[in-house]
Amino acid sequence: MNLFETVRTNVKAIDVVLMAGFQQNRSKMICCPFHNDKHPSMKVDRRYFCFGCGAKGDAIDFVSNYYGLRLKEAAEKIASDFGLTYDNTGYSEGVRKPIAAKRSEYQIWAEKKQELFAHLSRLHEQLREMKMEYAPKDREDSEWSPLFVMAAKELTYVDYLYDYCMFEATEDELKLKIDEIMKEMEKIEKRMYDTESGISGSDAGQIRERLAV
Repeated sequence: MNLFETVRTNVKAIDVVLMAGFQQNRSKMICCPFHNDKHPSMKVDRRYFCFGCGAKGDAIDFVSNYYGLRLKEAAEKIASDFGLTYDNTGYSEGVRKPIAAKRSEYQIWAEKKQELFAHLSRLHEQLREMKMEYAPKDREDSEWSPLFVMAAKELTYVDYLYDYCMFEATEDELKLKIDEIMKEMEKIEKRMYDTESGISGSDAGQIRERLAV
């Protein structure tokens, strides 16, 4: 098989989407990278289709549009990343290379980015649950749980980090910032389990005023 036949036979759209660091929800939906999508609107399986902007295609189309490559360049990238061999003259069939093949820089980066978004998602859910569990029954309560105050403050910051990583930062900017962002999340996790220590009454007052707006 030739290059395009080999790629289309061996690689589905979901394969390249996951390698690019996206996470599917239970409905196999992701936030569409081709428009300002705040809520998952792209269905991904063998092919992809966005109910928001109408973007659609196969694995080659996704890589082409996502990385700004020509179709042939996108197909070559996929073949390299997934360890596929092919024959332009058509005398041999494309097959996967052994799993032990050396990972490409693209694969390493894709895995690191996937880890970042998975970490952000877990941290956001933990903070959201903590905020709900320790929320005051009445906003006029004189004393708020330090855990609620901390969770409310950090949840706002984690929301900002997610928006920055997903929508604002370019690929090059994210590569420069990813280690710093991972360390920030580790600091937040430490504060989560550090309960009331380091949270002053003035901090609590500032957060109450912000939430009351």
